[in-house]
Amino acid sequence: MNIRRLPGFFYHYKFLTGGLVFTFIFIIYLLHHWGIVCTNLEARRHVSNVCINHKDGMAMGVLCEPLCSEHSIHSLACESLHSGKEAVFSANWETTRLIFKAARIRSPSEQYESLHWLDTLGYKHYPSENEFGKMISDLVFSKLNVTIGKRQLEKLSRLRLGHEETDEKRRECEMENVWSLLQENEYIVSILYEDRDLFPRLIGTCGTFYAVEYVRPIETPTTVLALSDTTPEWAKRIKLAVMILDLLDELAENFPEPLYLCDVKINHFGLPAGEQRLKFLDLDAVFPRSVANRITSDGRDCVKHEDCDYFDCRSLCSPNKRCESPVLNDNLQIICEKIFLGWTLSGTIIIPGLLMSRRTTGSLAVLLRQCANPHGDLSHLPRASVSSAVRTRLYDMLTEMDRQYAASM
Repeated sequence: MNIRRLPGFFYHYKFLTGGLVFTFIFIIYLLHHWGIVCTNLEARRHVSNVCINHKDGMAMGVLCEPLCSEHSIHSLACESLHSGKEAVFSANWETTRLIFKAARIRSPSEQYESLHWLDTLGYKHYPSENEFGKMISDLVFSKLNVTIGKRQLEKLSRLRLGHEETDEKRRECEMENVWSLLQENEYIVSILYEDRDLFPRLIGTCGTFYAVEYVRPIETPTTVLALSDTTPEWAKRIKLAVMILDLLDELAENFPEPLYLCDVKINHFGLPAGEQRLKFLDLDAVFPRSVANRITSDGRDCVKHEDCDYFDCRSLCSPNKRCESPVLNDNLQIICEKIFLGWTLSGTIIIPGLLMSRRTTGSLAVLLRQCANPHGDLSHLPRASVSSAVRTRLYDMLTEMDRQYAASM
């Protein structure tokens, strides 16, 4: 088409053109709204807003000065795929790469318990230290079914460990910042389990923003890669699969109760530079088993089983159409289904996962299918945990393959 004729084309087909333009804008809006795309301008805007709050005395934290006054935190870059967060962006602080996060703004119906209350004259009244400690303890117990000790309470109730704000107004501001941060499951888990080295390390905060160490997410295998991978690439995949299984074992055995990963994606796993130990990066949907059970069996009305699910933690809709069943699947089942096998439709693999390629042996493929769908139900999403026998066989097979490739290379 002659480009000079485009204005005439747009004029004669103005309704079609308008529809295409509207559709394009709407798609861009949705991609932005879902956190699939973003711009660095957003990161700068978020920093500008938090620094204004810091200047006004409303935002506190160890990262406020480096971020707002010293400007030693620089090279801001937006990070996409942050559904559920108001903001996610990376930055450099001297030689450390950080990821800043902030909770999404909640609607009035989702607002959490207010920290302060207003009297008839409009004056704010804040809880005493004991009352604030009780609020934090109750919140953590509600979110994670954990009873915290004195040391843990001290870490959670202040922005700087060992520093006690004596100025009343600054302490009230600190309480506001802390209370907002504590609404985030990820923030609490990062503090309570900082010694486990399974999750990104918390670096610091500024206002309602918190920063954790940057860990590069595992890249998603593509169909082309699955069809043309080399022996070294396949060996890396096997090694990565073993590391994922080791991480699942730690989540099941090294906590007061097993932790469930209710939102599993390959890019939710990351490998720090120079380390041979995976970390799980998305802590907003990490729950102790009892909490996961409570979420999926809250008694709400349902029509089908999926109505009772919480992301990947799957339950059942009872015969009386109520969500009353605990989580039935487990971490390994969902890892086999979504990570190792890949995306399937009616039992057929459409997009190969981490362990599906031309190098996959028949015995491994059979074992992965047993792991991903323990009951062999092709009509619904799998809703069963993996048997100990399949779990052991899969781990033994992958570790033996990993040993053989390591020896040959």
